[in-house]
Amino acid sequence: MALGNREINKLRFLLILSLVCLPAFAETKKTLLDCPLSDGTTASLLSTSNEDGQRLFVKLNNQTETAFTDMPDSDFVGEIALAKCTGSVLIYAMNYGSPYLKGAVLRKNPDSGTLERIDFAEKALPVSLYLSAREMRLVIPNDGYEIPEKFVVYDYITPKGQPEEPKGVNTVPDKKGFKVIDLK
Repeated sequence: MALGNREINKLRFLLILSLVCLPAFAETKKTLLDCPLSDGTTASLLSTSNEDGQRLFVKLNNQTETAFTDMPDSDFVGEIALAKCTGSVLIYAMNYGSPYLKGAVLRKNPDSGTLERIDFAEKALPVSLYLSAREMRLVIPNDGYEIPEKFVVYDYITPKGQPEEPKGVNTVPDKKGFKVIDLK
């Protein structure tokens, strides 16, 4: 069955109408926090909400992506447990129903301007963030007791990045050479 000009025009009209209306049906992202970074750019924490909770996104350099880029195929929806801008660093965490809180720390390296990131998942929120030009260190109490040590430490070391696994320690790391930010 061949379509006539009238049917083709109707289809074109419906296609154009649906494309024009599509943004109206897209989830609106609300800005939760704007965080000025060391190079003068801004990282924004955004969210969408529905009956199941919030979904987080990060906008940086006019690009918006899921807040949890280490697990891009996972859909994290829940309640925000931490959202903070401190020391030119954006840090956030979400409670998504698991016993674990999923979070990340983002900054632009003060010397190179390179984006640096720590991704974490623990049962407790971070208590301290250590910053230097070469390293970020995130300290979290070990509430899960999967390891015998008292604290779990996530590192980001320039230019290597974040190691595969965090390390366990029994005392908070030495502050020498770091600016230490209390996150409690």
